[in-house]
Amino acid sequence: MTVLVLTSEEDVTADMVIRHLAAAGTPVLRLDPADCPGRVDFAARITAGGGVVGHIATELGRVDFADIRSIWVRRPGPPGRYADVQPEWVALETERAFYGALRALDVPWMNPPEAVAGTQYKVAQLVTARRVGMTVPASLFATIPEEAAQFARAAEDLIVKSVSGRHPENPPLTFPTSRVEAGADFSGVSHSATCLQHEVRAVAHLRLTMVGTRLFPCFITPPAGVLDWRFEPTENCQWEIKSIPPELRKSALEFMAAYGLVYGALDFAITEEGEFYFLEVNAKGQFGFVELQTRAPISEAIATWLTEPRSQLSCWG
Repeated sequence: MTVLVLTSEEDVTADMVIRHLAAAGTPVLRLDPADCPGRVDFAARITAGGGVVGHIATELGRVDFADIRSIWVRRPGPPGRYADVQPEWVALETERAFYGALRALDVPWMNPPEAVAGTQYKVAQLVTARRVGMTVPASLFATIPEEAAQFARAAEDLIVKSVSGRHPENPPLTFPTSRVEAGADFSGVSHSATCLQHEVRAVAHLRLTMVGTRLFPCFITPPAGVLDWRFEPTENCQWEIKSIPPELRKSALEFMAAYGLVYGALDFAITEEGEFYFLEVNAKGQFGFVELQTRAPISEAIATWLTEPRSQLSCWG
């Protein structure tokens, strides 16, 4: 049976997983829904018994719905992206039909679309993290300058960050976490929702990559004074796989379960006292750089899950 991989042509990280699948003899169909209709086409028919039958056809091959083993949603483009006639209509119609057909299949997803959608709201992320026992920074999301100014007065050090959490690989909608100078003018808050946080004085960071119930905790130490390691060249940071406290492992698994995620990249700031502050989760977060720096077998774990989805509680390193 075939693993269906939905991602863009430029996603070289997906190739790391596909190589493992190929080595195991697992058939793979990789496509970008952005190419539908055109280079990617499909047909879905509702059966008398209430199921769905059909197939997806691409330039590289065809797969029947009944032959799909699992679906990996990596970083696909939106269906109908290249439509030149009524593009908004084509995009909406194609997205609802294409993903509607796939969601009607009884196959495991990494990750289910509704789970990914739920993680897009940072306020809810922080609330969920706190509910499962994680420590989170004091945070304010606001469009009222007076509220921002009052929040700033209570902070020893203040930072501003993106609400949508776009990462460096998503230009131009990126915004690195930045320090706010004392006495700053907050009038601009009225023009856009703004996320302010009391700065966590971090001595290191944790990128916790989770595949099912397998945990890959990578400790990252950037140069002194660097606030957002994601914008720092990898060679300037120290990378090390180490174990994490059992209570953090438990909270992380509960957090994933709360969202229905089977893959996630969780980021934490670590203080000198050894306290872990949850910052965010990216349900489609990059893992290639962690594997390249530490040799953690993340791509192999993903391939294994996609081939035989199952729970396996372990911590590599």
